[in-house]
Amino acid sequence: MTPDAQRREGLEALAREADRIVNLILHTSLPRVDIDLQIQNLRAECLRRYPDGAELFEMVYASRFRRILAQWGNDRPDADDAVAQSAWDA
Repeated sequence: MTPDAQRREGLEALAREADRIVNLILHTSLPRVDIDLQIQNLRAECLRRYPDGAELFEMVYASRFRRILAQWGNDRPDADDAVAQSAWDA
């Protein structure tokens, strides 16, 4: 596999995981703290695959999750829980 194909495959895997997390936000009653753990894991995987990818994660994924949680996350069982406040935010 060429380096370009490996990079593309890695980016597609991150995108699939991000879509899975968005699905959890929109279609489950999973507590916010568990959503935050999923996001932390995605961030760690992004940085593992792309050590210089912190800015990529913030621009693409973190902003997307913040926007979706702001719009749809208030219905979560622990939406007002101070412990569940975006521990994954850098």
